[in-house]
Order: sequence, then C-alpha cells, then structure tokens
Amino acid sequence: MTASPSTNVPLISQPSSMSFSGRRGEFLKMLVAGSLYQIPTFGFYRFWLTTKLRRHLWANTRIEGESFEYTGTAKELLIGFLIALAILAPLYIALFVLSFVLEEKRAFASVPLFLILYVLAHFGTYRARRYRASRTVFRGVRFWMKGSGWAYAFRAILWDFANLFTLGLALPWATANLERYRMRHTYFGNVQGDFSGTGWTLFKRGWWIWALSLAVVVGSIVLGVHLADTYPEQKETLLGIIPFLALFVLGLLWPLVMAIFTRWHIDGLRFGDVVVASKLRVGTCYGLFFKVLFSSIGYGIAFALVFGIGSAVVGMFFQEVLADIQAGQWSASAVVITIMGAVVYLIFLLGFGVIQRYFFGRGLWAAIVTTTAVTNLRSLDSAVAAGQASGVVGEGLADALDFNVGI
Repeated sequence: MTASPSTNVPLISQPSSMSFSGRRGEFLKMLVAGSLYQIPTFGFYRFWLTTKLRRHLWANTRIEGESFEYTGTAKELLIGFLIALAILAPLYIALFVLSFVLEEKRAFASVPLFLILYVLAHFGTYRARRYRASRTVFRGVRFWMKGSGWAYAFRAILWDFANLFTLGLALPWATANLERYRMRHTYFGNVQGDFSGTGWTLFKRGWWIWALSLAVVVGSIVLGVHLADTYPEQKETLLGIIPFLALFVLGLLWPLVMAIFTRWHIDGLRFGDVVVASKLRVGTCYGLFFKVLFSSIGYGIAFALVFGIGSAVVGMFFQEVLADIQAGQWSASAVVITIMGAVVYLIFLLGFGVIQRYFFGRGLWAAIVTTTAVTNLRSLDSAVAAGQASGVVGEGLADALDFNVGI
C-alpha cells in the first residue's frame, strides 16, 4: 500500500527477496583444501580458512542485486586468538599450581577457573558478534555495535540461572531478552536495530517440544531405574543403551527446534523501518540434518574400508617396524609410520568437520537467505556511515574457548 503525499504515513515497499549465488563446488573446494592445510600449519591456517569462507558467504548474499562484504582479515583473527591465549594462560597455570597445593581439594580448586571461563564465554560471544558486525558492509555502510560485553555477560548469567531453576521453561523469554539487547545495540550506519520478537510468541510455537523433551528425559531415567532393578545382571548394558536412545530422540527434535527458532528470530529483526520475514521450512532443516547424518555414516564406512586396506598393506611390508613400535623401539621408519598414522587420524576428524560446515555452514546459510524477504529496504537509502570497527579480543576468546557459533 502506498500512502498519498499529503499524509504522514510512511511508504511501504514491496518485499525484496534475498538470494544466494555461491557455488557449492567452490565452497567445498575451499573447505577441503583449507582443512588439509591445517595439518602442516598445526591448525593456524583455520584463521585464513574462516576468512575465506566468510568472504564467500557474505559476497554471494544479495538483496536487490546488491551484495554484502566481509572486511575482516585472517591476521585479525590470529591476533585475537593470541591475545586470548595470553589472557587464559595465567588462569590455566594458576589452576595447575592450585592442583598441587590443594591436592586433597583438587576438584574444588577448579571451580573458580570454571566460573571465570563461564563468564568469559558469554563476554566473548557478545564481543565476537561486535567484531563480525563491524566487518560487515552493505552499500558501502558498515554495521557496528556498541554496548558492554560485561553487562551482556551478567544479563546472560542471570537468565542461565532462570533457565536452570525452571528446567528450561524460561528459555524463550531469555532468548528474546538477550537478542533484544544485542539488536538495540546494533546499527547500520546511523540506523539503530531492534528486535520485535517476544518470549511468549516463541513459547507458543515450541512449548510442546519442551514438554516432550522433558518427558523423554524423565521417562528415560524412570525406565532405566526400573529395568536396572528388574534385570540387575544387565544393569550396566541397560544404563548405557537408554541414555543413548534418549539422546537419539532428542537429536531428532533438533532440526524442528532450529526451524522454529530461526523463523522466529528472523521475523523479529528490525533496522529502522526495515522489516524482515522468513519462510524457512521445517523440511529444509530436516533435509540438512539427514544429509549430515548419512554423509557422516557413509564417510565413516568409506574411511574404515580404506584404513583397513592401508593397514593390511602396511602390515604386510612393515612387519618388523610395527614389531619395533610395539616393543617401544623407535627407529626412523617407526617414527615415520607413527606420524603418518597421526596424520591419517587428523584427516579422519577433519572430514567430519568438512561435512558439518558444508551442510550446516553453507547449506543452512543458503537456505535461510533464499527464504528471507526484506520490506522497506529503501528506507536505508538515507543511512550514513557511523561507528567504529570493534576489537578482536572477543572473537579470539570465543575461538580459544571453542565457543564460536557459526562460521
């Protein structure tokens, strides 16, 4: 609907669909090559890999033919990681010393470290988002954030306690409150962001999932106790199988939770008069979930076959060397074979990372982008540059604590 020039009603434009033009093969090639480069560089190439992947995703995300730009660098990520290590190293050293001084109370000595890392994880998550926002440019205008990472961490901790005491029932309100804090401190140039999503809306969409999850957990505990009393001779086996089955059922609910949360989250995003809406379908998330699941199973089977054949060949031609390794005698050949075995194991683990980042990194990104529409985009035509680039400490902490979300 278009308002007449004589009224004060703002113009409402037609929704602009977003698009993603990135090629699967190009992304996969970068991902595989970058993962392999991490082996000779002892993992430090991941900063360059992350930067390349982000630039690919940002540059191929478009609205009305205009793409985003990621301006972060691998050097920044490396510096942030090194600063984070400088912050965390004294904490780990202190714990190491306390574990000897308080040998009888070693478990209690780790509590202060856990609490500090817990607070730093929330702090790092907020500051990492500040970093990524300030390295995202659209139409030559930078996104940026303000707000205190410590204030956010304190708020997040209070909500964590609320979630704990309510067995997760407060999660929708916690998520809405924290996202509103983040968005109201996020700007596109001089245009302030906001979040209109409410905890009640999210609760109405997913309360039954919470109830079902709680029933699965409680039911598995009751069933485990009952079966352990009924079949005491098989107690250990049953107590190992039942939690696995419970986790499997909860895992099947995860794509549903992801779809509901993602749509709710995107529908609540605002920048001035700009309104965002999502049509992400549950089936899309389940499709990605099963692609990851079956690809991982197939990869594991294929790798096991190749590894089995390779081990047989090594056993045929290097029996003496393998015998020396078992006897603890390390010849040059034994060292080479051991290193090769370690490299093969790393490749095996990296393969699962490639699968996860390909489907849940690129695949989910593309699915979200192509099902999202933006209304009143023209209202950003008057946006002017503002704000400053954020520091890299938060991104480094999130990486060092393995608390990074997304690519």
